[in-house]
Amino acid sequence: MVSTAVTVVAHAASLTAARGMSRPRRAQPKDFCFTHGVGTCCKFEDYERQVLSKGLCYLHGGSKRCKVKGCEKRAKSNGLCCGHGGGTRCKFDGCERQVLSKGLCYLHGGSKRCKVKGCEKRAKSNGLCCGHGGGTRCKFDGCKRHRAQPKDFCFTHGVGTCCKFEDYERQVLSKGLCYLHGGSKRCKVKGCEKRAKSNGLCFGHGGGTRCKFEDCERQVLAKGLCYLHGGSKPCKADGCEMRAKSNGLYGGHGGGTRCQLDGCKRHVASKGLCCGHGGGARCQLRGCG
Repeated sequence: MVSTAVTVVAHAASLTAARGMSRPRRAQPKDFCFTHGVGTCCKFEDYERQVLSKGLCYLHGGSKRCKVKGCEKRAKSNGLCCGHGGGTRCKFDGCERQVLSKGLCYLHGGSKRCKVKGCEKRAKSNGLCCGHGGGTRCKFDGCKRHRAQPKDFCFTHGVGTCCKFEDYERQVLSKGLCYLHGGSKRCKVKGCEKRAKSNGLCFGHGGGTRCKFEDCERQVLAKGLCYLHGGSKPCKADGCEMRAKSNGLYGGHGGGTRCQLDGCKRHVASKGLCCGHGGGARCQLRGCG
């Protein structure tokens, strides 16, 4: 019996070594990971999210919701979501971010940084952030988007879950609906249609987190600061105070992504195109371009 157990352990160790240095994904029954077909899917029709409990994914009742009235987020601990005090916080003094590893958030050492010089973003794979080539890309020909959905396609190329309203391609937030059709809460200020950030308010009406710089009302980007006070890098063009989009430059100085139509220099709105060439959302009124 002992010799058999030793043989099994030795065989498992040899398989792990043969796979190389990367850690293999945990096998589900029959030795396949969830993505490749053996994990248990939510029993709601056409839903491929993984079951948490009761045969349901977290969106359909497979986990507890935050106990704060009106909050639809998943409870992490003490019946609360991260935004309302649940989960474990970074042990760095004064930091309220969620722990990733070693008791620290990603900014304070809980994850690796991108190895590109000067980049402060989190490494996704191969020591690189998504913007510098890390992460999983959509396998649709010519598509550079990251955050691949199941089956290795990005949301735009057909695998993400779309809003169940007819002819709507926005991504589902909850209840099978996009934010425009009830998948998230609206700002409680009368007449405001924007998405609520916190306390039932959109950012413009007081929701969301503000810059900790004295008297600054701008939204936080990173480190508790807005983009002007150190929450992001400024454009490296001499005298420019705008936020850098890419390559250390803001859009007007060459940063950001351009429309893929030959000769067009406008910024991409969606699908690799500017608004003038088919990108962005169109008016629903019949005949309106």
